[in-house]
Parts: sequence; C-alpha cells; structure tokens
Amino acid sequence: MSSPSTTSSTQRPVVGVSRLSGAASAALSVPKAAPADSFVLHAPLELMARVQLLAFVPPDRGDAALAMIEWLVEQYEAAGDPVAVPPPLPPGPPNAAALVAAVAAGDQHLVDSMASAWLPQWSAAEVVGLVGEALVPSLAAAGHAPIAMALLLRDPSLPRTLLRGPLRSLAAQPTWQIDWYRSIAGNGDAGGLYDALRAAPRLGRPGSDFIHPLMSQAQQPGMADLLLGPVLAHRYDVPAALRTVTRIAAWSMLHDDPSQAPYGWSHALTMPQAVLGLAGAGVQARTALAVASTFALGFRLAHGTTALPERIHPVAAPASAGEVATAAALHEDAHLVKYTLACLHAAADDRGFAGLYLAAAAHLVEWWRANG
Repeated sequence: MSSPSTTSSTQRPVVGVSRLSGAASAALSVPKAAPADSFVLHAPLELMARVQLLAFVPPDRGDAALAMIEWLVEQYEAAGDPVAVPPPLPPGPPNAAALVAAVAAGDQHLVDSMASAWLPQWSAAEVVGLVGEALVPSLAAAGHAPIAMALLLRDPSLPRTLLRGPLRSLAAQPTWQIDWYRSIAGNGDAGGLYDALRAAPRLGRPGSDFIHPLMSQAQQPGMADLLLGPVLAHRYDVPAALRTVTRIAAWSMLHDDPSQAPYGWSHALTMPQAVLGLAGAGVQARTALAVASTFALGFRLAHGTTALPERIHPVAAPASAGEVATAAALHEDAHLVKYTLACLHAAADDRGFAGLYLAAAAHLVEWWRANG
C-alpha cells in the first residue's frame, strides 16, 4: 500500500474536517461481502481512532493527518465488494433483544439488516446499554467489539453505523466466548488483580497469535479460574482495576518481548482498557472485570518472557502527546493508531503514570520506524 504525502502544512477548516469524517464514516459503515480480514475488521475502529487523534495533532500537521483518513477510505473501498443493501425489516421499533439473538444464532444477514436500520436510532450510550453486556464477552471479531463501543462512547458524535461491520463479524463465530467466570460463585477481592496477573506462568503461544486461541489458553482449567476467580467482584474500584491492567500492558510494551510490540502488547492495552471503560455503562462491573482480566492474562501467558516487577513505578515521558499522536496519525498501521490513542486516554485517566503511557506509545512508534 502506498500512503499519501505527509508534508502539507495547510490545515483544513473545521467544516471540512466534519464533512470528511462524515463521508469516511459512511464509506466504512458498509461491511464487505467476504469474511473480514484484519484490515477490514480494523478499518471502522481505525477511522474512529484517527478522528479522535486529530485533537492531539498540532495544527501544522492536521492536513497530513486528514489525508491519511482519505487514504484509509481509498484502501477500504478497494478491499472488496460491499454487502448487498439489507432488505427492509418489518415495521416496528428497534429491538435490542432480537439483535442479540440474531448474533447468537449466527445470522449475519439478519444482524446487518437490524444494525443498518436500528443503529442510527440509538445513541452511543444506548447501544452500549442495550447490547454491551451480551456482546462484550465475545471473542469473535478478534474480541474487538468492545473497542468499537468504547470509542463511540468517547466521541458520541461518530455514527453508530460504524458498528455494522463488527456486529456482522460477531455473528460469524457466535460460540467464541469468554465464559469461564460464569461458573465462579462468590464475591472476591479485585484489589488482588495485580498479584494475580503477576503470578501468570509463561506458557508461550498456543500455535497461533490470534485472539481466540490466546484467550482459549487462558480459559483452560487451572488458569483464569484459579488465578482470576479470587479477584472477581460485583463491586470494586473500577478506575483502580483499569489502572492495573493498563500499567501492566504499558510496562510489558517497554520491558518484555519486543517482537510482540506491534500486535501483542498493543492489544494487551487496547482490549482490556476498552472493556473496563464500558463497566457501568451497560456492562456489569463483574463481567467487565472478568473479560478485561482474561485479556490481560491471555497476553501475559502467551507472550510474557520477563516477570512483572513487585511494583510498577512512574517514568519520565520521552515524548509529548502531540509528538506520538502525530507519528501515529501519519502512519499506515491501524494498531499503532489505536494503541497511541489508547495510551493518550490512559495518560489522562492515570495522570501520575502519564509518562509510562507516553513512553510506551513512543516505544511502539520507534519499533515501527525500525521495522516498518
């Protein structure tokens, strides 16, 4: 793939940004007829992240960042035929339970018909509130549906129709679930989350780097049930749990296996962060903790080669938010874009450790400069 020139310094007016974002959202809201590959799966999420990164990009690089959104649309439109226009649904109000049932039944065509018709009628908060609890445990769509929902909550002005593709992908593998926690009774102590993840053994990759096998390994007997079962709780300090998983992920990016930087340690932050960001917004706190901690555990089990320290300490930021945001916004890789935005969100949510997240983002930027 060839990317556009990034040397322009003329910033577009706000109305132009809004128009471009709207046109790009319309294009990327339409799923592809063929099963989604990594690019197609990530494209709606990448667009949402690129739009949100614009707030951090200096004005003299804004036009170049917008050109990358245009480039993304061009690549998406060339990535295959779109699905057929969904047939109209019978008259009636939106029915979230019916949508969830269609996903569970694996009926991709019905899911897309419902999503196309009903998503525009719901706000971002309503979407999460209505379907989040049922869909967050899914490992279909590479476990990325929570990222899409969390990004929509961060910027409710984005069209909810960007969820059409992720919802259709969820229906492709409805039995792929994080479900070990459903058999765990009782109310544990979430304050032990760091020690539980620190105790993860080094199992190595289960023959694949894909999300489903990684998390299946984490769900095998003796892993999540024994390590995470004691920390499951209905009521706990959600921001503290969020800080725990994001600090572990950022530390892993900086200190663990460098070969896992682009797709392993990046997902180790973006995925659990998104899930815990939905806690209380339609996803039960216990469900969010179970799914987010499973993601964190799965990546540590498979990719961890260096033991987590007894305690993670703050570090100085080697780059500014604007510098890492610009580097990501002008880069072609969707994972770098999503990860950098996630680090900026984590820095805002965990200000005492902002330097850690900026260092992690800068580390991935440098990894791509050296290996891209």
